[in-house]
Amino acid sequence: MLLAQSITANHHLPENEGSGALAKTALKDRIPVVALQILTEILSTQHEDGTWGSNGHVEETIQYPALTLLELASLPYTAVLRTEIQDAISKAREALSTRQNAISNGTQTHLLSIPDIHPDAVEECRQNAQAKQAQKINGFVTYFSSLDHIKNLQLVRIKASILEASLYRPFLQAARGDIFPPSTSKEQDKYLDYIPIMWLLASASYRVFVPPEYLLDMMILSMWIFLADEYMESRIVKLALTEFRQFRKYVEEDLYTGVPPEQTSRDNTTAVLQEARSVFTAFATAVLSYPSLASASATDLLDLRFETKNYLLHHLDQLEDNLRLVQQPTSQNPTGEKTIRKKFLTPRTSFQTWIHTTAAGHISGPFAWAFFTCCMSSSLSSLHETQTPGKKVKKDCFCTPRQKLMAHGLNAHYGAFCRLYNDYGSVARDAAEGNLNSVNFPEFFPSSSSSSPPFEEEEEQHETSTPSSKADDEEKKAKSLLLSAARYERSCALTTMETLCRELEDGCPEEPRAGAGEIQRGKEKEKGKGKKWLADRIRVYVGAGEQFSDMYLTRDVTNGVK
Repeated sequence: MLLAQSITANHHLPENEGSGALAKTALKDRIPVVALQILTEILSTQHEDGTWGSNGHVEETIQYPALTLLELASLPYTAVLRTEIQDAISKAREALSTRQNAISNGTQTHLLSIPDIHPDAVEECRQNAQAKQAQKINGFVTYFSSLDHIKNLQLVRIKASILEASLYRPFLQAARGDIFPPSTSKEQDKYLDYIPIMWLLASASYRVFVPPEYLLDMMILSMWIFLADEYMESRIVKLALTEFRQFRKYVEEDLYTGVPPEQTSRDNTTAVLQEARSVFTAFATAVLSYPSLASASATDLLDLRFETKNYLLHHLDQLEDNLRLVQQPTSQNPTGEKTIRKKFLTPRTSFQTWIHTTAAGHISGPFAWAFFTCCMSSSLSSLHETQTPGKKVKKDCFCTPRQKLMAHGLNAHYGAFCRLYNDYGSVARDAAEGNLNSVNFPEFFPSSSSSSPPFEEEEEQHETSTPSSKADDEEKKAKSLLLSAARYERSCALTTMETLCRELEDGCPEEPRAGAGEIQRGKEKEKGKGKKWLADRIRVYVGAGEQFSDMYLTRDVTNGVK
């Protein structure tokens, strides 16, 4: 409650008071996140009888949370939760009224309602803006509460998480133009709204706390992935064949040379190619010099360096596959009807190999995981210091060969299911833009010599189909096959994740103990040898992928580029 009082007192200070620019930045950008985290926890942990915790019979355990809610209700950015705050306070007041040792009438009156804010002209404008924000957030709540991954999560926690997510959008917007040029798409970077929601809901679904700094790191990474994909599909795809080959050679040989892009080739390059080199040099530099990776181990950084280059090469492989697909004639089904989908006649590998290599790499599975492990390695290293001030013992994210193999297996399934769900949501867009999708592979087309079509359990449903709907039926069956494969990979990922997380929570028996010259501090000291904090962040990482995947079943938020 004291923290809430400090937050509200500072918020209501005149603009010319406070502790200078730092205080203003904190008040504007960071303190609201803390306030909403407090609010979310109180609202979501109240029992049905209006009490909190296991000592609900103690009046203080009801008064303090209720008074904290009342305090936070005066903040303008909590207005969207005003109804939920009032309901929680009403429940608390009823719980207090049933106690023989009820608090004094004065305090009861204080808890009767949340005081109205008397608007002046400026405040009225703010209320109008809040009404628009409330409408937008309530729309997100209605949509996301229907998704499988969080359908059992408390509605108040979903709403509070989405409200908190809105506070991260300005951070993303500020970093939007650091590497990639502005988008000309009609969607106008709508994923900047969705990215924070995915990470906050992932954290809420596992009921774990992860630091806002970590969430912001992952959000920025997610934004970079969207932007790299958009740039590849809108700019690189337009390169002439000679330019495309030059760009691939640049990625393979010169991405990490440290030589300015304009000096990496003696060829006469075009402005478009020159820009592409500059953009991805900046991208690779930003990734490898990201502040949160400063203390990562050499091994984990080596993986990130490797996967960053591979990520770009997988994109180029995808673009080459797209071109071959576009050049093919329109497909026909066994009855001779033309189909919307084209059967990919020249795949570089089988479908199952492609989904675990080019496809998973294209959607950034290995790259994002390498970035994540470097972030975790850097956090782990900060828990160990030598006697030399400022010198840290850099440790790998995973401490045993077994854990490293489990982590690799987890990510293999994770990258596959993320790509499969993404393909499910973008079948129509990919067909319109000429992009290779999983459903273009021969495995998703019925064989003309087959005596029975795929999904025999659906045969009865389609027995009365007219000839004109046969093509539509084949499309539905292809998507059913795709979803079945996605759910299999997802189940494998979750099983491996829990095995890995349990082992992390139990500790690393093979990891050497800190020497006499090292100081163990922070969470490892509190939790013993276990790494619950790391297990929690892995769950949130995978949970964010699940959020995106569930969303792609009904909605595609990628910017259109053609």
